[in-house]
Amino acid sequence: MKWSGKLPTQEQWRKWLGKYKLVLVLVLAGVVLLAWPAQRAKSGNTDQGETEVVEEEVFSLEELEERLAQAISRIQGAGDSTVLLSLDQGVERVLATDTLEEQGEDSRKQEQTTVVYSGKDGEEVALVTQYYPSFRGALVVCPGGDDPQVRLAVTQAVSALTGLGSDRITVCVGE
Repeated sequence: MKWSGKLPTQEQWRKWLGKYKLVLVLVLAGVVLLAWPAQRAKSGNTDQGETEVVEEEVFSLEELEERLAQAISRIQGAGDSTVLLSLDQGVERVLATDTLEEQGEDSRKQEQTTVVYSGKDGEEVALVTQYYPSFRGALVVCPGGDDPQVRLAVTQAVSALTGLGSDRITVCVGE
C-alpha cells in the first residue's frame, strides 16, 4: 500500500492483510512470548528473608541398578534382567570456594575463601557443591541377551542412562 494522503479502502486492507497475514501472526506471537512472565511469583505464604533450603538428592547405586533392571525387563524379548554398574568415581561433595587472585609485577597472590550463607536461625552454613558419579562399566544379564536386536536395545538403554559408550556395556544371556 502506498500512502497517497487518504485512508485506504476496505478492499485495499483485505488485500494487504492477505499478503502479510503470516508475518502479522508471527509478530503477535513474538509479542505475546516476550510479555509472558519468565518465572511466576510464588504464593504469598513465604516470609521475606526466609532462605529456601533445597533438599539434596541422595544417590543410591543399588536403587539405580534396580530401576534400570526393571526398565530393561520391559524391553521386548529381554526378559527378567539383572544390572550391575561399576563406578569410576562416586558421589563427591566439595565445599564451594571463591578465589581471589592478585598479580603484581614480581608476585602473584591467590586467596580462597569458603562460601557461606546465613541459615534460618542466623548460623552460618557452608555451601556444598555435589558432583554425581561417573560410571566405569555396566553388565546386563537377561534371557534375551543372545538376540542381536535385544542386545542393541539394552545397550542403547544403558548408554542413555549412564553415558557409557557401547564398548563399556556387556549384555550376557542368563536365566
